[in-house]
Amino acid sequence: MTTESIVFNKDRNFQGRSYECKGDTSDLHSFFSRCNSARVKGGFWVLYERPNYMGYQYILAPGQFTDYHHWIGFNDNFPKGTIKYILQKYIYILQLFERPNFDGQTWKVTDSTPSIQERFLCKEVHSCKVYEGPCVFFEHANYRGRQCLLEKGEYRRHTEWGAMHPTVGSIRQISTDC
Repeated sequence: MTTESIVFNKDRNFQGRSYECKGDTSDLHSFFSRCNSARVKGGFWVLYERPNYMGYQYILAPGQFTDYHHWIGFNDNFPKGTIKYILQKYIYILQLFERPNFDGQTWKVTDSTPSIQERFLCKEVHSCKVYEGPCVFFEHANYRGRQCLLEKGEYRRHTEWGAMHPTVGSIRQISTDC
């Protein structure tokens, strides 16, 4: 169990019923029906829109989010999902592949990359190996759009990291520098 925590509030601006979470929780719906604000007291967290770590992902760093739009949430109903604490590391190494199953051209990444297209002249990543991490893939450049958490491991297809399509616009390492 970690000393870091995240506090969810039912209403905007930290009003209404609250729930403090200090670790992975598989069913947030049993604690409240909706969430409109959150305060991350420490650590990094990934919120999943649906149960069993499925659906859209929202990565939250330490800070205050007065309403769900501040964490790029599309609606306030993520509590039907789950939350996971992300263990930060300070080493970040991954290998991107232009085709599924680690095939085609490859690129090594060791730092946050605000634009995959500018750096590697590609828009799609079909498979990936994360040697050290974790990191977040963003759908658009400059860390915008839908987010997918990737932890140490091999991902043969974009669907294995939770993406609906292989478009990766930017990559951010998860560290205390975020």
